[in-house]
Amino acid sequence: MKLKLLMSIFFIGASFYGVSQCANVSNIYSFVYDGKTYEVIRENKTWTNAAACASERGGVLAEINDAAEQNAIFMELNSNASITTTSTVAPDGGNGSYVWIGGNDIAVERDWIWDGDNQGTTTPFWSGGPLTGNPIAGRYNNFGNVSGAQTEPDDFGTPGQDALAISLNGWPLGEAGQWNDVSDTNSLFFIVEYPTVLSTKDIELEKKVKLYPNPVRENLTIETPTELLEKVTIFNALGKKVKSIDFTKTSSRKVDFSTLDNGVYFVRLKSIDGNSILRKIIK
Repeated sequence: MKLKLLMSIFFIGASFYGVSQCANVSNIYSFVYDGKTYEVIRENKTWTNAAACASERGGVLAEINDAAEQNAIFMELNSNASITTTSTVAPDGGNGSYVWIGGNDIAVERDWIWDGDNQGTTTPFWSGGPLTGNPIAGRYNNFGNVSGAQTEPDDFGTPGQDALAISLNGWPLGEAGQWNDVSDTNSLFFIVEYPTVLSTKDIELEKKVKLYPNPVRENLTIETPTELLEKVTIFNALGKKVKSIDFTKTSSRKVDFSTLDNGVYFVRLKSIDGNSILRKIIK
């Protein structure tokens, strides 16, 4: 256990100090959400090889535990990760564009588990198919559905579909952002999740920026040292940009929420040195 922890610390440090390991640093987009770091790796790998790369880097393929995390990840994939959708396609997934996450049913068909480093330490979250399946212990899922009728996971074709991916642009049986089971032999981009904030500069940004009140009614105050932030962007729960403020052109540190509908929002804060963090705000 101690050896594994030390190895993880080594690889995490290596990842953020430019050692490419299994992925070229120029193909990695990272962001921070809810105290964790995520990497979108724009390199094509099978699910097994993507999980091995995630493990080598000290993380796991992303495990998505609630709708807020799902929406934050999908927003980053769509808005900031610079993904060319034609470069990460699963032919057996309706020829849609996908990115690997950490779920699979490789060991037992239709028993879906989170095992993002493929090391056998698993959390079951779904059992069964699209019509007869059920979540395990009430755990979150976002399998594809059309008009409210669940269509996935359907284990379509031969040799079957045993790995989980997020759709970027939809497919005949599902919509963008939903999950689909596709063959683990597909070669797709992938998302690595780390249990903490890894970048020293992101840690500094997390500590120096305060947002309040949360929940907010009228104005959200952003408390920050002078000239730290360059831009603040507000997204709704579906990842649609609703406000953008250039902090280099205004002295105000308040964001007007009074005209926005009640719900969940994500505040993306970008510093003048290019680092960024994501915070969840409730109205």
